[in-house]
Amino acid sequence: MAFTPIDEQTWERREYLEVFRQTAIYLTAEVDITPLYRHTKARGEKLYPALIWCAAAVLNRHVHFRYGRDEAGRIGIWDVLHPYYTVPRRDAPDLFAMKVTRFMPDYDVFRQDFQADYARAETCGRLLCDETLPPNVCGISAMPGLAFSAFSFGGDLKPDFTPFVLLGKVHPAGDRTVLPVGGEFAHAVNDGGHISGFFKELEETAAKLFPD
Repeated sequence: MAFTPIDEQTWERREYLEVFRQTAIYLTAEVDITPLYRHTKARGEKLYPALIWCAAAVLNRHVHFRYGRDEAGRIGIWDVLHPYYTVPRRDAPDLFAMKVTRFMPDYDVFRQDFQADYARAETCGRLLCDETLPPNVCGISAMPGLAFSAFSFGGDLKPDFTPFVLLGKVHPAGDRTVLPVGGEFAHAVNDGGHISGFFKELEETAAKLFPD
């Protein structure tokens, strides 16, 4: 884990930080996952780890999604973000646990780690499965029972810069298989071009994960 502080006085987004310091952008888009869905089914694998890897892979490719703050409150850039995701609990089906898995560029390596972490989270018996949590995480959650068209959080303003991704219900749309994906982004570091690029690249990454 490495964190590179920036010089806020010369930072090109200094003015954006001052104006949009407490502004979050919520956007939902329908993402075509037809190739990914077909390949995971053919391999007899679950779709969830593949979707988590694809989302984390896109976020990790771009500096503007890896902004954060260190323990001293300095703004900087993480070298990597690890997905921090939700897992249904076996002991209480109406509750969930949260678990982090190290992001690995090799999907098959990540998937093996994910499977072990997921199994631990199912039976950990509490919300926060990890005893300690690294500061460089990106939140990912799922609402697999609903093909939603929008989402937003109420309550506290977004205090950090890290994107949050919400995955909805997979459903057919003509001859395609699509997935609603919601995203929460900090406007201090992410503009419309960054956000629209995330959804576009997520679809492209999902299509290329398993070559034909």
